[in-house]
Amino acid sequence: MILVKHNNEGNLKPYFYWALEEYILKNVLKDDEAYFFTWKIKGVVIGKNQVLENEVNLDYLKSNGIEVFRRPTGGGAVYADENNTMYTMITKKTNNFSFKPYLELVIEAIKKLGLEITFSGRNDLLYEGKKISGVAFLQNKYGVLIHGTFMYDVDVETMIRTITPNNEKLISKGIDSVRSRVANLKPHLNGLSENELIRHLEKEITTKEYILSADEISIINEMSKKYESDDWRYRIQPAYTKKLTKKIAGGLFDIQLDLNHGIIEKIKINGDFFDLLPIEILEKALTNIPYKKEDIISAIDKVNVEQIILDIKKSEIIDLLVSGIV
Repeated sequence: MILVKHNNEGNLKPYFYWALEEYILKNVLKDDEAYFFTWKIKGVVIGKNQVLENEVNLDYLKSNGIEVFRRPTGGGAVYADENNTMYTMITKKTNNFSFKPYLELVIEAIKKLGLEITFSGRNDLLYEGKKISGVAFLQNKYGVLIHGTFMYDVDVETMIRTITPNNEKLISKGIDSVRSRVANLKPHLNGLSENELIRHLEKEITTKEYILSADEISIINEMSKKYESDDWRYRIQPAYTKKLTKKIAGGLFDIQLDLNHGIIEKIKINGDFFDLLPIEILEKALTNIPYKKEDIISAIDKVNVEQIILDIKKSEIIDLLVSGIV
């Protein structure tokens, strides 16, 4: 494999790396080649086809300033921090795709450090029966992209709190359960640092380098804006329904939002409130607008919500409506 030198170390957001993957696939990859590089991020990454709000603990993410990203590959939600290494492999398409030939390169590299790693299921690597790495993939007309996590010393408790529903009993049980099923490699590497581990993987898996030019980096930075946009994070996810319930000034509100590609297609506001004017006025104002804070505020300002619902506080209804937005 060929090691891609991207010189983007220290950037803990994934946008550049996903754009780099796309760039290598479309512009660099040749039939007899395969490429490899490592990277780091901090935050929760959900799969391309997942509904964001169903996969994360919104309250915990907000209170701890943890970001959520949507990757261009399928699969489930993962958490990563500075003590987790991400890696990417890019190759041309083959018949009857399997993760195994590529992950065996990682297995053999770690074996040289004295650890026996095994391949399990479709896409996991295990150490002593515990998961240390999971990968996702994408295949298109250009080739195959494989990328995944590699646990060195990840904060397991934070990992579980970010991707477990907001229920403390579930979270507490989840922490114990996951700790019994995952493993960090640091305690088993005889003092090998994470950077030393990364250099070892690069040395064992690759045989030469591809160094990005300044022009290529500029192109990749421009491409990365797609993955950073709200259109990417919200609008490619499947249509789904969100329910918001809370007692605020004016009464108990039970709000159902039908969302499709980040747009409120339909909203129904129920509850024990008293409406001074038909509630459909507010519902209509909130229909067919992006589910974003600024658009919610603008819609409510246009109809003067205090004239529609008795004793309502505009700030509280806005807070309720946007409570489901990361």
